[in-house]
Amino acid sequence: MNRRVGGWCSLVLVVCGLLAFAPARALDPDRAIGQLTHVWYENQLPQGTVLSIAQRSDGSIWLATYGGLVHYSGAEFDNIDPRVAPVLKSTAITAVHVDRDGTLWVGTLNGGLYRSRGRELERVALPGDIKSVFGIVQDRGGALWLTTNAGVARMGAKGIRLLDEESGFPPRGFYRGIVADAVGGVWIAADGVGVVHWHDGRVETFDTRRGLPTNAVYSLAIDHGGTVWAGTQAGPVRYRDGRFERDPRAAALDGKRIYSLFGDRDGSMWFAPLGMGICRLTAARFDCDDTLSGMAGETVRSMFEDHEGNLWMGTTSSGVHRFSDSKLVTVTGKMDSNAVRAVYQDRAGTLWVGTDGSGLARYEGLVLVPAKAINAKLPSLLLRAIQSDAAGNLWVASTEGVSRIAPDGTVRNFGIGDGLPGTIVFAFAPSRDGGMWVGTLQGVAKISGDKVSVVQGTHGDDTRALYEDPAGRLWIGERSGLRCLQGGVVDRCGTDGLPGMSVFAFHPEPGGDLWLGTSLGLMRVRGQSVQAFTQRADFYGDAVFAMLDDDDGHFWVSSNRGIARFAWADIDALDRGAVAKIEPHWYGKNDGMLSQQANGASQTPAWRTRDGRMWFGTANGVVIVDPKHERVNRMRPPVAIERVLVDGQSVDPDHVGRIGPDVERIELHYAAMSYVAPAAVKYRYRIDGFDRGWIDAGGSRAAYYTNLPPGDYVFRAIASNNDGVWNTDGASVAFTIVPSWYATWWFRTLAAMIVIGLLAAVYRLRVWRLRERERELTREVAQHTEALRDANAELKRLAALDGLTRIANRGAFDQRLREALDEHVASGAPLAVLMCDVDAFKAYNDTYGHLAGDVALTAVAGALTKVLRSKAADLAARYGGEEFAVLLTQCDASEAAAVAQRTLEAVRALAIEHRSSDTAPHVTISIGIATVMPAATDSPEQLLRCADEALYRAKAAGRDRISGGTAVAMRAPAGKA
Repeated sequence: MNRRVGGWCSLVLVVCGLLAFAPARALDPDRAIGQLTHVWYENQLPQGTVLSIAQRSDGSIWLATYGGLVHYSGAEFDNIDPRVAPVLKSTAITAVHVDRDGTLWVGTLNGGLYRSRGRELERVALPGDIKSVFGIVQDRGGALWLTTNAGVARMGAKGIRLLDEESGFPPRGFYRGIVADAVGGVWIAADGVGVVHWHDGRVETFDTRRGLPTNAVYSLAIDHGGTVWAGTQAGPVRYRDGRFERDPRAAALDGKRIYSLFGDRDGSMWFAPLGMGICRLTAARFDCDDTLSGMAGETVRSMFEDHEGNLWMGTTSSGVHRFSDSKLVTVTGKMDSNAVRAVYQDRAGTLWVGTDGSGLARYEGLVLVPAKAINAKLPSLLLRAIQSDAAGNLWVASTEGVSRIAPDGTVRNFGIGDGLPGTIVFAFAPSRDGGMWVGTLQGVAKISGDKVSVVQGTHGDDTRALYEDPAGRLWIGERSGLRCLQGGVVDRCGTDGLPGMSVFAFHPEPGGDLWLGTSLGLMRVRGQSVQAFTQRADFYGDAVFAMLDDDDGHFWVSSNRGIARFAWADIDALDRGAVAKIEPHWYGKNDGMLSQQANGASQTPAWRTRDGRMWFGTANGVVIVDPKHERVNRMRPPVAIERVLVDGQSVDPDHVGRIGPDVERIELHYAAMSYVAPAAVKYRYRIDGFDRGWIDAGGSRAAYYTNLPPGDYVFRAIASNNDGVWNTDGASVAFTIVPSWYATWWFRTLAAMIVIGLLAAVYRLRVWRLRERERELTREVAQHTEALRDANAELKRLAALDGLTRIANRGAFDQRLREALDEHVASGAPLAVLMCDVDAFKAYNDTYGHLAGDVALTAVAGALTKVLRSKAADLAARYGGEEFAVLLTQCDASEAAAVAQRTLEAVRALAIEHRSSDTAPHVTISIGIATVMPAATDSPEQLLRCADEALYRAKAAGRDRISGGTAVAMRAPAGKA
């Protein structure tokens, strides 16, 4: 473990500061195309054909579609057509371009040319013959070039003119592409003619005599080095030394139709060959991917790289696609199952992956490749763990035993018939004597050569993790706690054995501490004590499946919430007591994980390879974490105020001005244009002088204010990108709410004088009537006092109810339990408590949403109340979150078990769908029962703890069941007899 945080920090901060102002990199050329984050937008667009893409200086993306001009700022696609902007004479938008001054130019089919310097479009006058504009570029000198139905037009300081045959251009035809180079030239693709090059008034035409494989040219692009590329009917070519030529590195595209190509800012060339998906040529390799969602059989019509380096592709019918770099890379393969349960690198450097259904696979060529020859010899393709021994054998655990794979490919399988205590194997640990420890569903065994011996004292134990420490002690992680084997004796490792939790993983530190990944979070064994890093480390019942140290100051953990990264410095501060709580950095789908569910509950679900990369198995692929090459988005996201609504009416955000009077509601919609991971963008907003500080809005893109008093206001919004880089300048809008006439100073003065006069008259009248009404007031006071008593009684009743389920809340339950204990001590009757917990409720909320979760909790509460023996004697309460408690008075153990069983069945009968549950396809509960004959020394806390422990046993046993049901004896608390 390397915890160096010293002198390098200053250097890192300086470098980070410089990088914040550097241009964003293009997409990582070392990643396969399929490893990039791919987002497909189709149904959000008014029409699926995207002919052109541009980005304004405020970060907004603009798309040209046949259904209108589309504006996108990270949340919704706004369509601008003649219904919204009457100045538009056509819904068919054919070209968009943003010039160096920030002006947006819009070309249309049969509707002419438009421009926008702010939020409004205005029409641009064109010569009468020009009706349609198909392409727009700006040359180095600032002139605008248009390809139109009437030919090529150049718009400069002296106006606009058509360039015809007299200017050296070919006869009017169909122009498919136009680009401007860095030295002042303009290149135009003319269908059937070739490529036309204009520079300083001189025109050249390139056709098959000048290197083109065909005169049918569909697209043009200029790469990072300034080289012009042409996409033709017979493949791509590049311009060199006065002619076009093929690039042998992209020979696979020869003969293919290239409707679109693009050069990104780091030098990669992107191609969209018909029928081959997407292809890319980098300095290191050429690769293609035809598996991308929505791209099968598609024709790419446009490509664009935004400020952050994201690549956008517009298609003929499936809308627009965005490709982005992510922090993590998810690797999959063409296999029946990409659910990865085990990852391991052998001594030769091969990375092996064990899957849940596709057997063993290798990481080759940036993808997972099934090891077909080995898989054919395995008894099961449902793998759980991988390990190797000193002899170079590869060991594989599956649901049908153990397979030992020799370096020559020979496979020796071990099963029940060979002496294994169980067929399902979860864990391995190499023994110092050359053998292999094996953890199964039914206990621990040791394989030495071909001999299998079962460890006495572990038979029947569900074993999930094994670790042999330097002293030769074997640590055993079980579904039911922690055990150790030393000298032939199985004990609890000098601890209490961690009852009520499962141990899934071990991670030793050089100093002797041992970290445990458990069903309840992180634990650390230090000496003879077990320290919990649960709530203190932002783990709330989250299972930890694997732990890895990156040797660069961080500790990585995989869990059912995703992948978390802790700083060792934070853990040390927690140990010293310098902080009370630490929080990890969580990684999930926004960071490139196809599935946020990390797999585990068996050995080696994650591995650190010798190059420093870490590999985590998930429910969909293996996730690569490369701490040394983490992609960081350092661009401050541009922020804009997009909409302002005053009492539901839209107001121009650039000209809000004076509004009112009598304004009740103001809505301000803002956006930060960061597209690497739009869902990870965070916002804060405030109104200067009104809000006390910045309001954290999370991912919300709107602020709402009601009944603001008259005055001058400035609303501000700031935002951070997916890496927490804040644009603290943000965006702002100023406005004034004017007062109503009755709120002006002169009206208030007049009103005050009138009120003073009225008060004087009322005072005299009041004094005159005081004695007469004295008796009436006394009677009214008595009536009000009685009404107040009734109201207080009603408030007390409501205070005892849970606001969601309308059954008793925890406070009411605790009070009734204390009263019941006292009553039952006096009567000598038995008392029972049921603790009920909805199974896998976090997964239910994640799948169906919190609103559906509230409905489910209310239904469960109703089921609980229906099975009560008597509403006067028994009490059901919501004890917290998804947990309920039931008090059964004068109830022995057998009757309590009967009530619990009816409760279990009542919840099952609800048949609430729960497809994310591992227990059943519907919502279920687990119940813990505690029954007692109370004594005077017993406390409610003891009884609840007994019921809670029984509940944990029900959970550990598989959920949807009852635990307890026999009378328990409670220990007296310290200080009592």
